[in-house]
Amino acid sequence: MGHYVIRVQGALSRDLTDAFPSLTADPEPAQTVLHGYLADQAALAGILNHLDMLGINILEVMQVPPARPPNSP
Repeated sequence: MGHYVIRVQGALSRDLTDAFPSLTADPEPAQTVLHGYLADQAALAGILNHLDMLGINILEVMQVPPARPPNSP
């Protein structure tokens, strides 16, 4: 489906980020950025549901457009 970036409030522990094996976690000051490729809308909904069930505040969800090859219109 596509590459997604999910920004959440606070620094997530290793145990919490391990709960999302399809995503990479990049800690930032007072936030954690989870990103990775998800197969479909159901996978995205599952991740968002899981974060909500863990009580994690979601700040932003963004789909990253595919990269264009150099010299493409």
